[in-house]
Amino acid sequence: MLTFERRNKNDLSFHEDEIKLAQKMMDRLRSTLEFLYYLMDRKEGLSFTMILFSSDDLKLENLLDKWKRQTDILYEIDKTNNIYVLLCQSTDMEGGEQFAEILMSNVRMHGGKSSYCVQTEVKTTSYTIQEIIFTMVEKYIDIREEKAFNKVFFTKLGEIEYL
Repeated sequence: MLTFERRNKNDLSFHEDEIKLAQKMMDRLRSTLEFLYYLMDRKEGLSFTMILFSSDDLKLENLLDKWKRQTDILYEIDKTNNIYVLLCQSTDMEGGEQFAEILMSNVRMHGGKSSYCVQTEVKTTSYTIQEIIFTMVEKYIDIREEKAFNKVFFTKLGEIEYL
């Protein structure tokens, strides 16, 4: 189980599990994000939404695969801690938020009581892949520490608003 220690935004003390979560996401997502960036560079106006999702009390592995669209790319990041990422192609912020709300609702209908969700829209290749992943992980860590569950949190790349 991931362990979260309280710190402020100026503290550089991250728990080992938090660093390993970022590493797992980099390992699992880098090549797909590079390909999506390649497509974005070749075709104007393309964007995608990234959703980082977990549930403390409901196994998601089979459910998320049923709920996603064929164009959504699902990654299991940490099976033990039930953490997944969905890359939703051609999905803007509003569409990503609606889909994330549907995911949260479906988890509650299946008996889940505490789920955590962070999403961001990627509209440009001006951010590095590391910035995308690290921004998502940092926001996820923040909402887990604050126990801000069953709500979709949107984060802008390059900006973290702490709870």
